[in-house]
Amino acid sequence: MIDNPFFDASLPSAVRIAGAGSIIGHEIGHAFDRSGLRFDGDGKMQNSWKSEDMEEYGRREKCVIEQYDNYDDPKFGRNLNGTTTVTENVADLLGARLAWNVYKDQKDIKEDNSIIGFEDYSPDKLFFHTRALQNCDTKSISIPLKKQLQRVHGVKNFRINGVFANMEEFSKTFKCPAGSPMNPVKKCKIF
Repeated sequence: MIDNPFFDASLPSAVRIAGAGSIIGHEIGHAFDRSGLRFDGDGKMQNSWKSEDMEEYGRREKCVIEQYDNYDDPKFGRNLNGTTTVTENVADLLGARLAWNVYKDQKDIKEDNSIIGFEDYSPDKLFFHTRALQNCDTKSISIPLKKQLQRVHGVKNFRINGVFANMEEFSKTFKCPAGSPMNPVKKCKIF
C-alpha cells in the first residue's frame, strides 16, 4: 500500500485519497459487515444492535446480495454468488463511500496538480479512475473457475462496477443514463 500513487505528494488529492482511502475504508467497512457487527466497541463478541436495526441491516445487505447474484460473468457463463462475497462487497461499498466523503471534504481539490495524459479529467473522474485501477490485474484469469466461485472476494470487474453502480456521484460524473447498468434505478445503500 505504500507504493505510488497512494503517498506521492506530487499527485492530485483525488488520486491519493481514492487509492489509500478506499483500502483503509474497506478495512474499516469490515467492522460493519455481518461478521464485524457481532463485536462491541471493546472488541468483545456480543450483539449490541437492536433487533430492528439488525433486520434493517439484513434488508440492505440483501440488496447487495441480489445485485451481485444478478451479475453474469461472460467467462463463467453463470451468475456470481452474492451470498459468498457479501462481506467483501459491503466493505468495498463502504470503503469507496468513505474515501469519496473524505475526498469531497478536501478544500484544495480545484487547485490540485494534474497528471500528464489526464489533463482533461476532472478531479472526480480521476478519483473513480484511480479507484477502478486498484482492481486491474490478470491474476484471476489464471485461477480455475471452481476456485474463483468459492472465493469471498468477487471477480475484479464486478468489485468495481458493483460499487460504482451504487454511487450516484459516479453516475453524475460520467453522465450514465438512468436505468443503465451503471446507474440502476435501485441502488444499494448500507448506511
